[in-house]
Parts: sequence; structure tokens; C-alpha cells
Amino acid sequence: MSPHNISTSTHEFSYSTLQTDRYFDYDDVTLAHEPWVTIVFGLLFLPLMLAIIVGNSLVIVAFANNRSLHKVSNYFLISLAVTDLLTGVVSIPFHLVGRLVLSPVTCWSNIRNIFITPMVILSCSSVYHLLAIAIDRMILIYKPLQHRNIVTPFRVQVIILVIWIYNTLYGVIPFLIPDDSEAEWACRVQVGGTDPDVSTLVIAAFIPFFLVVMATIYVIMLRKIANHIRRHSELTNQQQDQKRSIVTMAIIVGAFGLCFLPTSFQFFLEKKFAHSWTQLIIIQTICEYPVFVNSMVNPVIYALRINEIRRAMLAEVYKLLGRFKEPRRNDRTTGISLRTFNRDSMSRMTRNSTSVVAY
Repeated sequence: MSPHNISTSTHEFSYSTLQTDRYFDYDDVTLAHEPWVTIVFGLLFLPLMLAIIVGNSLVIVAFANNRSLHKVSNYFLISLAVTDLLTGVVSIPFHLVGRLVLSPVTCWSNIRNIFITPMVILSCSSVYHLLAIAIDRMILIYKPLQHRNIVTPFRVQVIILVIWIYNTLYGVIPFLIPDDSEAEWACRVQVGGTDPDVSTLVIAAFIPFFLVVMATIYVIMLRKIANHIRRHSELTNQQQDQKRSIVTMAIIVGAFGLCFLPTSFQFFLEKKFAHSWTQLIIIQTICEYPVFVNSMVNPVIYALRINEIRRAMLAEVYKLLGRFKEPRRNDRTTGISLRTFNRDSMSRMTRNSTSVVAY
């Protein structure tokens, strides 16, 4: 089916959502919205991308360079940090192209979903990582003596691998299944959508259901600790660490809920309030932007709540700043590294009339 055979009454649209005489050619590549919308998107998403990449890279590098962090309990956190990093590197760029560019690649229905797929894969990955962490903490609380035998490094690595393989297949398989339906132009064809079907309602209910399950798990664990305090008046150091760990993960799950919950209502908000393409892009951004913000928030929570990770991240920052302030170079005259000198040694060398080449 040729794109030009599509009914113009349904599929032609103007560059402006209100009026213009220039209609889109299906072979063109142009902006989907007015220039000011593109500028606002850039101001919102580019700093967020940078913060996500920097924050999660610090977490991953800190883990790689500090053997004290190589604990089984941290494996899920590091894998979650990789998920958040990929959100900044892959998901946001794909999202911006899909939202801001009109082209045969971004607008044909059989191709367009590729720009949403990274967000779906990584969001589902976050959900399953948080669920795995909650189960790990519950085993630690209810079976502390058997925890080390149950949650082994090999089993955790297998679980992480299964999470990544499952979510990747979940996102990729729909593109591998032959689709006999004709491709349709999906950009600017209808505002407001149709009545929700069963799959839409299931997807909308997924995040609230997950949050209820997670909240129940953490309430059960915190009640277990509270009952122990009532019986024994105080907690051991190990139990204090466990309590802090559970509260930290509860905060991470709470942040996840606040950031992801708006997407559950996105369809209904679009249907009720999106009467123009400008209104539609505003509603989409309000609902979807917090999802990406969550990937920036997680490293901040790690740094504020987990002392070992905070110290390791700060050490990496100081190391990086030190490289800029004190670059490793050899003195051309003496062949001695400049990093071996300090002010006192320089003063002594000056008094002893020792010549040093300055850089």
C-alpha cells in the first residue's frame, strides 16, 4: 500500500496544530511539533540525561573499584544501576526521536513501537529488580542463618541474567512475529484515542498492583523488626543494619511508585483532556517524564542512605578531580613525577638552587 493512497481526510495534517498551508509529504523528515516544543524538550531532557549518566556511572565505577562493595546483596543494586544508566543512554534518546520527529520510520505503525521498546524493557527490568531485592531482604529477615546458603552469588547472577533475558525478549519478540495487518500512518491521525480494551486496562493496573505487593512485603518486614524490638528492647548491630537496608529499599520503591504511577492513568488522561496535539504532548510529558527522573533519583538515594556506596562514590569523585588538578607528567629535567612534590619539597629545592622545569 502506497502512503499516498491513504485518505487525505484522515492522514494529512499541518505542521501547526491550528493552521498552515504546508502539508506533510510522507517522504519528508521534519519536526512533529512547533519549534518551541522541541526547545522545551531539550531543556527538560538533556540535563536529565547527563545527570542519569553521571550518577549511575559513578555507582557502577565505585562498585567495580571497591572490593568491599562486592557483596551478594549489592548485585541487584548494581544491575538496577545498569538499568538506570541505559535509560539515560538509550531510552531517552529513542523517546525524544519518537516524540519529536515525523518520518516514515517514526510514524508507520509497524515500526514506530521500536522507539517505545527501550522504555518498556528497562521499566520492566526495574520492576523485577525491585521485586528480587524485596524477596532477598525478606529471606534475610525471616531466615538470617540460612540466608547465605539460599542467596548465593551464583543464584543471584542467574536471577539477574533471567531478568535481563526475559525483559529483552518481551520487548523484541513482538517485532519478530509476522504481522499480516497493513501498516498505518500513526502520527497525528486521531486525538483522544478509542475506548480502552482489556490489554490497556491490564497494563494500567500493573504498576498499582506491583506497588501494593511491594508495600505489603516491606510492611511485613518492618512489623517483624518492630515485634523484635518490643520483645528484646533493642536491636543488635546486624539487625540495625538490616532495618536501615529495608527502610532504604522502601524509600527506593516509594520513589519508583511516585514516578511510575502517572503512567497508569496516562491513557485515561489522554482520552479526556487531549483535544489537540499540543495538549496531547503536554499530558504525555507530564506522565512519562517522572519515569526517566526515577533513574536519576536512585543514585541519590544510594548515596544518602548507604554509607559504603557514598564513600566509594566520593572516592571516585576525588580521584577524578585529582587527575584534573594533578596530571601525571614527568619532569623533563629530572624525570621525577610532579605528583611526588608538595609545597615544602619545592621550597627546599628552591633554597638548594635545584632547577625544576615548570609546566
